[in-house]
Amino acid sequence: MKVLVIGGGMAGLTYAIVACKNGFDVTVAERNSRVGKKLFATGNGKCNIGNERVSVSNFNGCAVVKKVLDEISVADYKRFLLSCGIYTHTDAEGRMYPLSDSASNVVDCLRHQLVKFGGKLLADTEITACERVDGSYQVTIGSTKHTFDKVVLACGSGSQAPMPNVSNIVPSGVFTPLCPSLVPVKARNMDGTLNGIRVRANVTLYDGSMLLGSESGEVLFKDYGLTGISIFNLSSVIARRTVQRKTGQYVFSLDVVPNLTLWDLGEILHARIKAGEGNRLFYGILHNKLAEHIVKRCGNGADAATIASCAKELKFEFDRLLDWSMSQVTAGGIDEGYLDVNTLTLSNGVVCVGEVLNVDGVCGGNNLYFAAASALYTFTRLQREHAFSIS
Repeated sequence: MKVLVIGGGMAGLTYAIVACKNGFDVTVAERNSRVGKKLFATGNGKCNIGNERVSVSNFNGCAVVKKVLDEISVADYKRFLLSCGIYTHTDAEGRMYPLSDSASNVVDCLRHQLVKFGGKLLADTEITACERVDGSYQVTIGSTKHTFDKVVLACGSGSQAPMPNVSNIVPSGVFTPLCPSLVPVKARNMDGTLNGIRVRANVTLYDGSMLLGSESGEVLFKDYGLTGISIFNLSSVIARRTVQRKTGQYVFSLDVVPNLTLWDLGEILHARIKAGEGNRLFYGILHNKLAEHIVKRCGNGADAATIASCAKELKFEFDRLLDWSMSQVTAGGIDEGYLDVNTLTLSNGVVCVGEVLNVDGVCGGNNLYFAAASALYTFTRLQREHAFSIS
């Protein structure tokens, strides 16, 4: 069987490697100059390749997620990685990394495995036409026509890359709205003096008075707004609502002194004001510039309770999500209503895996895990019915 895999990211390479190992004639078409471009940036170059604690709750609720996670276990995924020569370690929060702590090394392993089993790589390529004719696919790659028995769409999304044009591959109207996710946010009332300050905080996202989500972790203040893993994860809430065509009056509320209760912080500030140390209220507690910002917000003569409340609920009005170039993933994708979720195929028989699907997860290796797992999932029926291996 001749298979064309469109996209050389985690999903596409996983599918191609398994197909090659089981005797398929596989060609991977990649629009970039080399495969695995987004993989190089994951985990700040260390490659957060998966998550031991992956669960449906880490994703956007698409039915495909449950199907895939029920079928492909972490152990299955690890066996696949080991078969490619990729050994892993796991941190205290369940995040998986290669022993090499090198994303480029992971890409090298995957590429080597593909070529070792006969896979072909075409870089800097564009699919200009794809038509199903008498059960096969007539595909134009650049200006050359080819025939394939199966086409697999693993082209990812527009996050950190130009948005792929798949209008000649998939039926029209199958995509939901799309939105950048796991991305910094622009705030309306941002104080530029906070730029570059990091703080551990409890972060809560509201739409008016409605609680939408909460996260704990490091927040980085930028001159435009907020970033950091906690902010990324909450940005996914906004992105998913955007995909559903929902809007809101979003506010991020930061507790920048999470290790002290409101009462205890108030008592400390009250004692310092009483002792005439009003200009040193947050010494030993907060960065000086952040402390100055909080006091300035409260106004001259504010009492300890007011200042403490501000530090425990430091609010920033949401303006917008930043653009695709700064997003880790895309919310939205191929609507599962157009998809056979048992085989991940569209009505024209094209198999869809990875981020091109309407699936997005929070930070921590969940998205790379799903990309690979969705590719492995497409082979599980063959594995049950034939002498077929996914590792």
